[in-house]
Amino acid sequence: MIIGGALVATLIAAALVEVDDEPELHVPESLQSGRTVQDRTNKTESNAAQLDVSKLGQRKFSPLAGELFASTNWVQKRVVIDDPEEEAIKMARAARALAPPAPTAPPLQFKYAGKAIADNETWVFLSQSGENLITKIGGKINDTYRLDSINDTAITMTYLPLNIKQTLTINNQIAGTFR
Repeated sequence: MIIGGALVATLIAAALVEVDDEPELHVPESLQSGRTVQDRTNKTESNAAQLDVSKLGQRKFSPLAGELFASTNWVQKRVVIDDPEEEAIKMARAARALAPPAPTAPPLQFKYAGKAIADNETWVFLSQSGENLITKIGGKINDTYRLDSINDTAITMTYLPLNIKQTLTINNQIAGTFR
């Protein structure tokens, strides 16, 4: 009942409203006092006369510029080889130029702290990043380095992943030698 009453009231209100075919336009007085329609058309005609279309550049279109469904192929085109030996030499040169450099061992991060000789074995004391390490000749350090030899001026170690020998110089003024 309520919805039906609301519908009837809406229809009656719609019938009572006057329908106006031409809507009113309210133009501010500041715009009305300016120019007339004839003045505006004269100005646009003079602007068109001043514009020289021939000075504008012509567009150049590529026939493939707007191709939405152009075919793309990721496979490289086959190259016809006239001289296979010459091509092999060129390929070898290019491969050498692109080859990565030979791997090298990182610089030694150890500091010599001293050595001790006991029962005909030489023990070496090293430090690395605040960690103290003790090893003997033939012993491994962190499964990365092996101590090969020691003398009064240098320690020879092997970087095991690449089997590269490295030398750590000993400065006896800093470290003590124990016998």
